[in-house]
Amino acid sequence: MQIHSNKALFVGNVPIDAKASCKAEKAVISHGHSDHVATNKVTEYVCTPETKAIIKSRYKKEGNFNSLKFNKKFSFGDSTISLHNSGHILGSAQVLVEGTKTVTVTNDFKTQDSIIQKGALPLKCDILVIESTFGQPCYSFPAREDVYQQIGNFVKEKTKQGFVVLAGYSLGKAQELTKVVNEYAGIAPLVHESVYDNNKVYESHGTKLGNFLKLDHNLHDSNVLIMPPSLVNHNMLQVLEFSLHKKIFSGMATGWNFRNGFNKIFPLSDHADFQQLMDYTKQAEPKLVVTMHGKERELASYMQRRLGITARPLSEKGQKTISEYA
Repeated sequence: MQIHSNKALFVGNVPIDAKASCKAEKAVISHGHSDHVATNKVTEYVCTPETKAIIKSRYKKEGNFNSLKFNKKFSFGDSTISLHNSGHILGSAQVLVEGTKTVTVTNDFKTQDSIIQKGALPLKCDILVIESTFGQPCYSFPAREDVYQQIGNFVKEKTKQGFVVLAGYSLGKAQELTKVVNEYAGIAPLVHESVYDNNKVYESHGTKLGNFLKLDHNLHDSNVLIMPPSLVNHNMLQVLEFSLHKKIFSGMATGWNFRNGFNKIFPLSDHADFQQLMDYTKQAEPKLVVTMHGKERELASYMQRRLGITARPLSEKGQKTISEYA
């Protein structure tokens, strides 16, 4: 069974997160973030019902989608695939490919449970293709509940003094922030339109987020606003301060340790940290690990030295297929 990257991640004949230019008969979409969703009119796309709903709501894309619930099997040429919760965002999936070998592709994942989603469970396999966004020991995230408490305390303290802006990716992180502000600060936040639309998709699939209000010329209806990070900058915060006649405090939820003008950074990520990556691999018991995305070379090296498992980065020059990793 070959594993290579060319317009998609191919596991044998199964393309995962294909580019629009990949005209395969069928392809798997792992989850609804924009860098994983590119469709055309000829391919049949297999994804979870939740991912399908996100794609239709967020990107307004019509297409040939085949919904596959978690843990159900689907015939894919000479292979059989099944989708399993990856713990990343609503509907995000690990892909288990069963053919001549059993291959797990984690895609973006985390094993920590969050306030709105269960973490990923390891899938035993012969070959593990694992994301490596935070594939170095310096990336170690605290317990999620501790971060929630930090956010709640920050919001309660700063809303006594002014107005709080929280930044988090509009799909995934912002829904978690919506729930946290409700549960840990007792406040119904205002949310940007893009966050509101995604919140509604989450709720339509059974995820309770608490109360929230769509931002629509109603800044005085709450003392907390949740926004996508791309829209939060110095000028925007100044405009808010001028409009509200209040001091503005800002915080961002991210796994990356950079302040970038925010008063507070909260170490909250939808990706696995280094220890989660190592623990997942040990429990999956693969004979071979292929690392992809981010710290590929570093993680492969650590896995070989610490776990004694053959591991290679997918993007390493000259290595395109699984036979070349032997």
